[in-house]
Amino acid sequence: MFDLTTWLNYAFFILCLVLGWSAAGALDFDGILRRSTSRGVSLLLRVGVALVLTEGFRVFLSFVLGPMLDMFVHQSINGFKAY
Repeated sequence: MFDLTTWLNYAFFILCLVLGWSAAGALDFDGILRRSTSRGVSLLLRVGVALVLTEGFRVFLSFVLGPMLDMFVHQSINGFKAY
């Protein structure tokens, strides 16, 4: 049902989501999230900021890690073809 690639994609997204959530909390220098009218509004604001930052982390890490992983997988596949 789920192969390794699917699990790695989900794990990568969760990693980016954690990075985005923590970055959203760290960027709250002026207390904007705490100054909102209600707790629900501040939670929705943080979720929105976290999702935007998550997408940024996903794109950035894809460009940084993607070529390295592609090179590693391509070399390991070519290594198996020799046998």
